[in-house]
Amino acid sequence: MEALKKLSDILLSLRCPLCGELLLYGSSNVLCKSCTDLIIHNISTGSNCCCQCGIPLISETERCLSCRTKEINYLSNRSLFRYSGEIKELIYQYKFKGQKNISFLFANFLSGYIFRNNLKDVIVPVPGRKIVKRQQGWEHIDLIAKILSKKYKLPVIKLLRRSGKKAQKTLNIEKRALNLRNSIKIVKNVNTVPSSVILLDDVFTTGTTINECASILKQAGVKDVSSLTIAID
Repeated sequence: MEALKKLSDILLSLRCPLCGELLLYGSSNVLCKSCTDLIIHNISTGSNCCCQCGIPLISETERCLSCRTKEINYLSNRSLFRYSGEIKELIYQYKFKGQKNISFLFANFLSGYIFRNNLKDVIVPVPGRKIVKRQQGWEHIDLIAKILSKKYKLPVIKLLRRSGKKAQKTLNIEKRALNLRNSIKIVKNVNTVPSSVILLDDVFTTGTTINECASILKQAGVKDVSSLTIAID
């Protein structure tokens, strides 16, 4: 069974996860050229977005209505893409279909943003639920963070841990906050924390998880917390 699983993983990695086109054997590309060009074209420019959460604005200026009506613990969030179309499919294939090679594509885009903007903050991955890691054998944000550290030599520290609760995506805004209460904590045996960090996550939806993580980090002594996510919903 293990051999069949490995063979299945190899065969999947030989095809573009978006269109299914066969990739060249030995190629380090995750997507075919057409899909790569399409994804790059959809990278957010960051213009006309909320200065707090990063959501595209329609009629508001500088700050969206949601950010003006709630307490926020992070400085700002920036997302590389909208959570739709090809990006939504890529995240799905990565998180739920086990296509781990997509982590290299996401790490490439994230590191590009960090280098372009000359960000020096320590990267802190948002912790996933332990039950998911036990079921899948790996954690999707941790894997991206490891690539950012090893391949791109970016500073990454795992400062947060999370106890098992319901998945945030199944809950409304009020229940999301309640679900996270007391579930995210600083990891044990941490003596010092960085003064400035970037929280790393996949999808920014309501900002509840990022906000809670930022609150915990600030209580632990972190001065400035911002957020970088692959996509915003």
